[in-house]
Amino acid sequence: MLDTIATIANILASAAVVLTLVFIGFQLKQNAELTRMAAAQTSAQLMSTNLGRIIESPDLAALITKDGAPNSWTRPERLRVSNFLSASFRHYEVLHTHRRFGVFEEELWGGTEARLRDSLDSVGVREWWQDSKPFYAKSFVAYVDEIVAEWEAIEAIAGMGDGKKDEGGGLWSPNGTD
Repeated sequence: MLDTIATIANILASAAVVLTLVFIGFQLKQNAELTRMAAAQTSAQLMSTNLGRIIESPDLAALITKDGAPNSWTRPERLRVSNFLSASFRHYEVLHTHRRFGVFEEELWGGTEARLRDSLDSVGVREWWQDSKPFYAKSFVAYVDEIVAEWEAIEAIAGMGDGKKDEGGGLWSPNGTD
């Protein structure tokens, strides 16, 4: 009789362990979903804050899109634009890292990447990047450098016919959409 009770107790203990593991699995899945949702929310807040700087400060937008930038910037202008771009690119870097580790959804990354690519359409932003990339993670630098190389190849092809360097046409460039 004791053997039967011991066997039943072992079966119940094993079942309890299995149920506990199933419960922990559900909690981990739920936690992963909450983490992804928090990353998306943080991204939206950071992007909103950063774009708000341009919206609330038309002179910053004028600086970034100024003809001849960055060579035409004064020292204070260069500092202001550099700090804005540093905040923007730090945001992109964080999201790039979250994406690499599966925290940031691929679907959301598509829009973020499009905005990053658009900002790198500007020769001035790319020149700033060349000076600033030592401050960023190696994996992010490699990623951005690939995009920069793509833009430079596009400009080289576009400039073959007219002998002029293309200034780009994205939101950040002097030729961008108003």
